[in-house]
Amino acid sequence: MWQHTVAILVGGQSIRMGAPKHSVELPNGNTMLEEMIQFAAATATSTVFVGGEIEGIDTINDLRFQQGPVAGIEALLASGIDESYLLVGCDMPNLNSEHVLALLQCDGNAVFQIEDRLLCLPLKVNANALSSCSTYLDSGKRSINGFLAELPHTCIQLPESESQYYLSMNTPNDLDNLSIEMGSS
Repeated sequence: MWQHTVAILVGGQSIRMGAPKHSVELPNGNTMLEEMIQFAAATATSTVFVGGEIEGIDTINDLRFQQGPVAGIEALLASGIDESYLLVGCDMPNLNSEHVLALLQCDGNAVFQIEDRLLCLPLKVNANALSSCSTYLDSGKRSINGFLAELPHTCIQLPESESQYYLSMNTPNDLDNLSIEMGSS
């Protein structure tokens, strides 16, 4: 078990999904948030929720209104609750602890890459990235890809055959495809 914190990003408007992603029910009957809470409990000693309001759950609120996931990362790093974090979206139900081991074994910031494409999440980030994060947001930029381009990090290459484990569920069609995959396994 990793002795640091899994941070589950729960903000965002979920426009393409049509409902708050964390509350969307998966084919197995769990909500996406319940699935990610199980992932976090199996992965690390601590879990926090970042960037949104969920009834009955304490969250770290963004310091900057509607500035995207990088603002959530900034708020997390500014919280000072740990020195190292694994960030995941609340919409990554295929993820399990084994899928993130390579990130957790890196000393610094780390992200996965498939071919030449960075996977923005999951992302391992250390608290010392706070000033880089704030500077990036101060420049008016919001893209997590842009933030990663400016943040020193290790890229861990993954085979294309593993890409399905790292997918975010963004639309009802993504959930339909998940149902088909779950039914065939």
